[in-house]
Amino acid sequence: MANANAPFGFRPINYDGSPYNGSTLRCVIPATEGTATHIGDAVDLTGGSDTGYAAVAQADAGDPVYGVVTAFEADPTNLSLQYRAATTKRFCQVAIANDGYFEVQSDDDTTAILASDVGMNVDFVQTQAGSNVTGLSGQELNSDSVASTTTLDCQIVALKDSVDNDLSAGVTAGSGGTNKNVIVRFNDPQGKPARAGVT
Repeated sequence: MANANAPFGFRPINYDGSPYNGSTLRCVIPATEGTATHIGDAVDLTGGSDTGYAAVAQADAGDPVYGVVTAFEADPTNLSLQYRAATTKRFCQVAIANDGYFEVQSDDDTTAILASDVGMNVDFVQTQAGSNVTGLSGQELNSDSVASTTTLDCQIVALKDSVDNDLSAGVTAGSGGTNKNVIVRFNDPQGKPARAGVT
């Protein structure tokens, strides 16, 4: 059965081999940021803070990644809002990228991610806008970008082994198999030691 094209961004699953226990840092997306942000979006530090918390914004492919949004704090003016609307200030919880492993869906490009691609690098891409209904991100892996190039965003650690992730197609070249869920880690996390600060 083919995998559904249903991006959800990045989900933390463990840190350095230990199970992910839900730990996050409180961050803020300032009202000056003009891009809507969703759960699962990779974010980067923008420099400075707002009310003492690190300011972040949705990361683009090629940006160093600080972490991944796992939740937004309630908006008292709209308690049903599942995402952060553009040009509004909102606090969020961020799972830090450094030493983290994340599950993410690959896109539906004609070049599928294969079992032989484990260990290779890959970029992520905003394939569609995040959902304002579910609040989930539209970020996925760009399967056409798989290469050994060190400047790509993520390293492919594994293909997720689960009954709802069809790996039967795309295990060998030319057999299709798009939209697989893949385990990755970020190659250039903003929180790594001895990194220059963001101003």
